[in-house]
Amino acid sequence: MIRQLIIICFILIPFITLFQAVPTAEIGNDMTMLNTIGLTVILSAVNVWLSMAFAWWLLWTESRWRHVLEWLVFLPLFIPMLAMLFGLYLILAEAGLIGTYIGVVIALLIVTLPYSIRLAYNGMAVIGRPLLEQARLLTVKRRLVYVLFPLFSQTMRTIVLFTTVILLSQFALVQLIGAGLIPTVTTELYQSYAGNNRNLALSNTWMLIIIPVLLYFLLSGLSQWTVRFLKGRLQ
Repeated sequence: MIRQLIIICFILIPFITLFQAVPTAEIGNDMTMLNTIGLTVILSAVNVWLSMAFAWWLLWTESRWRHVLEWLVFLPLFIPMLAMLFGLYLILAEAGLIGTYIGVVIALLIVTLPYSIRLAYNGMAVIGRPLLEQARLLTVKRRLVYVLFPLFSQTMRTIVLFTTVILLSQFALVQLIGAGLIPTVTTELYQSYAGNNRNLALSNTWMLIIIPVLLYFLLSGLSQWTVRFLKGRLQ
């Protein structure tokens, strides 16, 4: 019991300071919120699509290049982001993508996709090949709608939430690749702290908490409703 209380204290201590000041209604401009929500939606959708597709390929392929590709994909998990950041900056600068939404999305994908693939692959490994082998007899559309989505809806939700949290945690990457032209809640938060605007910083901090929480409940409700709907159609 004592160990559990210690763990809970370590988790809750950072949140105590959120209640020591009253947040203001100001959370930045409309473009900041639009960028944050837009990047979250695009990055989450692409992560779910690519990670599930690549994990499915890893599960079934017999290619001799499988282990090499798997190692290359998971390599960023073992390298600090700052070690790749400036090399990535040079590559995107040569392509003319610095200060663009495409450049920021590509950079964030490099950070988040290895984690998403690992989550998707672990989810498929838990279900096992024997059960999933039956789904290979179906058409792609029916396989996705009636098998993969009901089985992996929780995994997809975890990928979306993990992607969102990583996105909301990235300041240096968005600031550097975006060249300061693509503001997000995170970049506004840093500027408000640097400017000693405590109330505005508190408002932006609450936004970092509220966005993943709302997303979690929204995805949970949507997932449950969709699974019930699909079960009703099969009866």
